[in-house]
Parts: sequence; C-alpha cells; structure tokens
Amino acid sequence: MAAEVRVLGPVTVVADGDAVSLPAKHASLLAALTIANGRALDIDELVEAVWDGSAPASARKLVQVYVSQLRKTLSPDLVIVTRGSTYAIELGDSLDASRFERLVDEARAAARAENAALALSLAEQALGLWHGRAYGALAYEDFARAESERLEELRVGVREERFAALLALGRHAEVLGELLTFAGEHPYRERAHELALLALYRSGRQTDALEHFASVRTRFDDELGLEPGERLRDLQRRILQQDTELDLHAVAGPPGAALPVPPNPLVGRERELRELRALLDRRESRLVVLTGAGGSGKTRLALEIARQVGDSYANGVTLVELAPLRDPELVVPTIAQALDVTVDEGVEPVEGVAAALAAHELLLVVDNAEHVREAAGSFAALVARAPRLTLLVTSRAVLHVSGETVVPVAPLDEDDALELFSQRAQQLDARFELTSGNEPDVREICRTVDCLPMAVELAAARSRTLTPRALRQRLDTRLSVLTGGPRDLPARQQTLRETIAWSVDLLDEAARDVLARLAVFPAGSTLDAAERVCHADLDTLAALVDDNLVRRDEAHGEPRFGMLETVREYALELLGDERQAVALGMAEWLADLADGIEVEARTRPQAVAELDPEIDNVRAALDACSETGAAELEVRLAGGIWRYWWFRGAPAEGIRHIERALSAGSGEPAVARAQALRGAAGLAWVLGDLERASEFAQAALTVAVAAGSEWDETGANNILGIVANVEGNRELARRHHLRAMELSEKLGIEPVVQKMNLGVVALDEGDLPEAEAMFDDVLVIHRRNENVEGIGTALLNLGVVHHALGEHEESLRAFEEARVCFEEIGFRAHVAHADQGLAAYAATEGRFEDAAHLLGRARAELDEIGAPEGDFAMDLVEATKRRAREALGDNVFEAAYGAA
Repeated sequence: MAAEVRVLGPVTVVADGDAVSLPAKHASLLAALTIANGRALDIDELVEAVWDGSAPASARKLVQVYVSQLRKTLSPDLVIVTRGSTYAIELGDSLDASRFERLVDEARAAARAENAALALSLAEQALGLWHGRAYGALAYEDFARAESERLEELRVGVREERFAALLALGRHAEVLGELLTFAGEHPYRERAHELALLALYRSGRQTDALEHFASVRTRFDDELGLEPGERLRDLQRRILQQDTELDLHAVAGPPGAALPVPPNPLVGRERELRELRALLDRRESRLVVLTGAGGSGKTRLALEIARQVGDSYANGVTLVELAPLRDPELVVPTIAQALDVTVDEGVEPVEGVAAALAAHELLLVVDNAEHVREAAGSFAALVARAPRLTLLVTSRAVLHVSGETVVPVAPLDEDDALELFSQRAQQLDARFELTSGNEPDVREICRTVDCLPMAVELAAARSRTLTPRALRQRLDTRLSVLTGGPRDLPARQQTLRETIAWSVDLLDEAARDVLARLAVFPAGSTLDAAERVCHADLDTLAALVDDNLVRRDEAHGEPRFGMLETVREYALELLGDERQAVALGMAEWLADLADGIEVEARTRPQAVAELDPEIDNVRAALDACSETGAAELEVRLAGGIWRYWWFRGAPAEGIRHIERALSAGSGEPAVARAQALRGAAGLAWVLGDLERASEFAQAALTVAVAAGSEWDETGANNILGIVANVEGNRELARRHHLRAMELSEKLGIEPVVQKMNLGVVALDEGDLPEAEAMFDDVLVIHRRNENVEGIGTALLNLGVVHHALGEHEESLRAFEEARVCFEEIGFRAHVAHADQGLAAYAATEGRFEDAAHLLGRARAELDEIGAPEGDFAMDLVEATKRRAREALGDNVFEAAYGAA
C-alpha cells in the first residue's frame, strides 16, 4: 500500500496502512508544503509557517533538518523535491483532500445526470475520508486557515449533496431528523432549508414545512435584514399549492434482476471471501475472473461475494448467465438484455452498453464464460469505457485480456469438505450423523473426490443408499458413482462426468491427447517428461493450465503438471488402449532420470531427494512394467532407485520391487542387473538381514564382473566387507574393502567409502587411534565436497570414538552436528542413530531419564521405517540402556523410554 498524507483531520502520514505520528513542527512543515500544492516555498516561508513569527536563530537550519526527516517518513512513495533553495511536494491522489475534491465533483456530476444512487455513494465516500476539522490543530494558523475553511465549506456542501440524493431516492422519512439538525447547525444556508422543507412536505407534514419557512424568513429579516432567496420562496409557494411536481417521482433502480438466493448456506471459503472483498472494495481491479476446475464452486462463491458487497455499488448487482450460449457474438447482447439496455441500430453493442453504463456504479456478475472466450475482449472494452463498472467473471479458463485479475478457486479445505458432506447428507437423510465411527470414511471420501464442492455434494447424495464405508469402497470409479445431482441444475452439473466433459469438450484434439497422456503420471509430470512422454509443448500445457484441467505446481524449483484425481480418471478413459504404452514411456523416462541421479549421488548422496516428487510415478511405472512383461526395464528402474529407498527409510519396499523385477528378468549378466542386486544387498543390510545381504552382494559381484561393471563390483565388495566385519571376520572384511578401494582408485573416484569402512573395522577391533585417523580423513574429504550425508556419517563414527576415549564434550558436538546433517537431508535412520549417541552423552552426565527418552525416540523412528537397531554402535547403545535402567529402575526407565 502506497504512503498517503491526510489533512481532513489532524495532519498525518499513513504508510502501509499504519498512521505515522509526526512531531508538531514536522506536521506544520508538511501542511505548508501540502497547501502550496506543488508550488515551491523558500526557507523563509517555511520558517514563518512553522514558528509564526517566533522563530529561533537556528530556524533556517532546523527547516533543512525537518525536511530531511520528513523525507525518510514519506519515502519512497512521496518525495519532497529541492529546487535551488526552495522545497515543494506534489501529492496528487496521495492526498486525501485531493481524493475528496474529486469525489465531490463526481457526486455533483452524478446528481446532474439524475443518478441519485451514484451521487449518494460518491458523497458518502467523500465524507468517509474525514477524521476531524481540516488540518486539525493547525486550522487556525495563518498559513492554513483559508485552506481549512475552503475544505470545510466543501464538506458542508457535499453533506447537502448527500441529503439531496437521499430525498431523490425516497428516503425522506429516514433522513428527516438528521436533515433538520443540519439545517439548524447552518441557519443561513438556503439549500439546507430547501431540503428540510421538501423532506417535511414529502413526509406529510405540510404545516410543519410552512412553519419552518416562516422561522427562516424571520431569522433572515431580524439578523441579516434580507429576504430568503427566490428558490426558497418559490418552494414555499409550491408547497402551499401542493404542486404535484414536488411529489416523489419514480427513480430508475439498479438495472437487471435481483441475484438468485442459493438454497443452502455457503460452507467454508472465509479466506477467499475476505480476499475478494478487499479486492473489490479497493476498486483497483474492475475485471476479476474466478477460475477453477469444474465443480470447484466458482458460481456459488461469486454469488456470495456479490451479495456481501452489492450494497457498496450505487447501482447494485446484475447477474448474466452465459452457459446457454454457444455463439460468442451473443455475449454482449445477452449482457444488454440482462441490464435492460436498448442498443440503437447501427451502434456497436459494446459501445451501446458502455454508453448506457457510463454514469452507473455497478457490479456485473458474468457466469460461465469459458466456452465463449472469443468474446472476452468485450469484457475489457466494457470496463475501459464504463469507468464505474466492475465485472466479476466465473470461468474454468483464464481469459487473457487486458486488466484481468485472476483469482484461483481451489477445492475446499478437508475440514470444510467434511462439513459440506455432513450438511448435505443430513438434508437428504435426517438420520445421518457424523460420528467418530464414520468420520474417517467421510474424510477419505472427501479426499478421494479432491474436496471439490460439487463432487462432495454428489457423494453426499448417495448417503440415502450407501453408508460412508460402502460409499468409500465404491469410489475407485468416481465417475460412475457420483451422479444424480439436483434436477434443477444444468445437466453439466448433475454428474461429475458431465462436469468434466463440459471442460474437455472445449479442447482441441492435440490438447485432449496431451491431457490423456499426462494422466498416466499419478504424481504429475515435469516439463521434460511432458514433452517427451506426452508430446506436449508449452502452448498446450499453458492452455490446459488456463482451463484448470491441469495444475501447475513446483518441486526443486521446476514446474510440475498434474491434475485432480477426478479429472485424471476421466482423462485415463480418454487414453483407452494407449495407456500401457504411455505408462512404459513414463518408465523409460524415469529410468533415465534415475540413472543420472545415481551417478550424481555417488559424490552427493542427497541428490536422491530429487526423486521425492516422482516416487508415486515410479511405483505406477514399476507396476506397468510388471503387468506388460517389460522385465528388463523393470530391473533397470527398480535397481536404479535402490538408494532412494535406503535414504528415505523404506528398505522393505525397495527390496520387494527389486526382487519382483529380478525374478521376471532374463538373468543374463547386465549392468542394470548388477546394480539391482547391489541395491538389494544394501537394503537387506539396512534391514539387518545379513544372510540375504551376503547372498545379494555375492550375486551382484558375479554379475558385475561378467558385465564389466567395476562400479557395481566396488559396491558389492563394500557390502561383503561390512557383513564380514559384523560377523567378526576382520581379515575378510579388510580384503573386500581393500579390493573396493583398488577399484575406486582405478575408476578415478576418491575411496572415501572404503576409508570409512576400514575405520569401522579398526573401531570394532578396538584400535581407536586408527579409527579416529580414518574418520578424520573422511570428514575432511566430505566437508571439502559438501557431502552432507558423508559429513554426518563421519561425525556419527567420530562421536563413538570420542565417547570410547572419554572425550564426552567432543562426542556431544559430533552427535549434535550429525543430527543436524541428517535432519537437513531427511535421512531418518541416521537421525535415530544420532539420538542414540546423544543418549550415551546424557548418561555420562547422569541425565538418565533424558537418555531413556532419547533411546525410546530413536527406537520409535527405526520401528516406523522398518530398520533394525543393531546397525549402529550396538555396544554403545546397549551399555547406555543398561546404565539408565540400573540408575532409574525398570518402571521409571520404561516410562521414559515408552513415552517417546
């Protein structure tokens, strides 16, 4: 919000909606510059204004200081300019007095045009700007007195305009008391008495009106030695004659019919209504377009906000329904018909309607514009030519015209959708009650239908026949279940299928094809995938987003294109027999993506987080491969993302997918098969299944050697070395790790993983200095490479070494930093391991309840992701448990451990 200066009351600066308190001298300086209205004032003029003849010796210097301070208060929106040794400020509409005078002029023009409703609205807006006497306490200073009196005179005049407008609208009885008081406060203003006489006469008080005139005549004669003016005397004669011209004549009301009243209250949408009201109240946006998917409640929202703000538009609200139209040429004539406007022959319809509305302040609600978008230019033309017209348009598609303000209408919040379902179900069946027993089913129903208001209502309509549990179980086929909407609604709103079909039918063939192909991506598609798999281009995607059939989201700074599940189900039907082929195209794209991420993750493990937005697509693609017998593609994709399952704490799911793929594959040696076996070995180790880890790793080693994949051979040796160490065979462990180190160096890769593993072997042998040296070396490398996971893992192991050496403060710092690293990248298993290390430190400090709580929290985290407890410093963990249990006793220990 821009800064503004207010002088219709105390002199105040308002910035960002908040009034800024000004010291008295600064206020005087600003007032003087404001009254000058852009004319430059020299320092002497400003000194006189600020000190009124009693200036100190330093006054000239102080003026410069005050100007500098004022600039900081006004900046950056308002500027005091320096012109030589003079100062000036030009405020324009940033000055409330300027806005007031503009509104006064417009109110008088509306009155002359006999638009009393608009004159009243403008007069009340003008009066609403006042907060006290003009220029406040400065009004009586010599430099401000004349301007204050001028503004006060305008204020009185616009009050008269307001009374005149109220009388023209037939509201004489309502305003009579206020008007008589006003006339008493201004006994020499003849127009005030004219209005008072007319109000009395129209209220059936002819005698009182004549007596009021008599008292005015006496006062004028006694105090001014004058007769009342001719207009006032003429009005008295006409009252005596009961001139019918004084009677109230019909005033043209707001054009168009009244808004329809919806049969049900609006549920939710408080935020949207609040934002829309603020937007419409400011009158800055006069072409507001509500867009959203079919069934999202755009019309209902538009009617509600129109009902709420309608009284603020002098000439009311008119609704125009465009759904029945098919020809865009009929849009403007339909608007004219709704407004009861006749356009002369030979005049362009837009010009004729705009001319008729030029002097009206009106909110025009235009419903369902998406199918006649070719006529959208006429909306922009109307608001450009009719300066007080505001259009509120509902459309499933963005219009793309000048001045358009797009307001998306999203599905309901889940709680509001739940309330909507409950209300509608109760209306249809009084026995329905939302209970703790059926609420989970109703919530799932709302989620399944994307919380779209129309879909929720259609689902609730089934409550007479189906219980929430039965309805939930049948919603796998939403489009066949969600039918039977109210018969008084258009056909396109009686079933979910028809609602979606209305939008899809507006697409060209290419856009329908892209929409159908995009539907195979349950988690949405990147731009690259959309182009490669769905044959999309930017223009088509933009059109689908504009039509609210596709949603644009963002992940890792890149756009993603998805759709509501209700739309996706319809789009999959469009795809038909092509579905499996497109799904395999998605699998190919994902496999390529996984290959690239796997290479990057070798030095930056957190790169696997880039798969987060794709994981539901991966699951669908793996299922498609399995269903179509695309075994080698399935092996490549399942093996390509093994690291993701490990990183995100879902090793069991990863092994399940890899084993299914491996069993379907040919068994021939291939790099993809070696990678899948290596991944399964790592996941089995994470699960604590050393036997399977060894079997998978040995198989991976054999296939890797046969396929010539030294990278996978390295990984297999790493796993075999880890398993050998856990089983106590240190010599075999070293042989595998040294072989892996040799292969890494041959590949030009720093053998940091092998150094870590050899450090663990030294730690388990009790060679703490050797282990610490290895882990320190690894930590340096990972810090240099900014490998967050590697840094965290090195710190975990260093924490164990420091604890064993009795260096407890060092262990605390290592475990704390390790936890921060793993929280940052979402590596849940290692977050738990860091907690176990922190528990060991707490025990050394004698904080045994804290230790028990940390151990319990770690156990809960590991249980949730299906990871064993024993793959990190088991001796340390068991020793900490034992010490805490002995110190606390079984009951207290179990309470603290279980509380987490």
